[in-house]
Amino acid sequence: MDKYKLVIILGYFGLAVIASAAVVLIIILRPDATATIINYVGTIMAVASTGAVTFYMLGSQGRKIEEVKTLSNGTLSALRDENAQLHAQLLSVVSSAPSVPDSTA
Repeated sequence: MDKYKLVIILGYFGLAVIASAAVVLIIILRPDATATIINYVGTIMAVASTGAVTFYMLGSQGRKIEEVKTLSNGTLSALRDENAQLHAQLLSVVSSAPSVPDSTA
């Protein structure tokens, strides 16, 4: 498991522990506010998990892009050079070909 994933998991579980402690404290001190705090904690945890997953996936996408760049090092530039050479050959063949008479007249 890479270090970013571990940090995100530990941060999320740390937030869950703090949120659970807050819910228990509110239940003890103000039982009438239980529904409000549970709703609030649920919202915070949902936003935190969405953010954690988004940032982790963006990081893994960046690593995949770097891997693709590493694996295709030089391949694309060689392909572009070959394409330009073939295009130049095509233009030379087309320019030396005899013109076709117009048959619409």
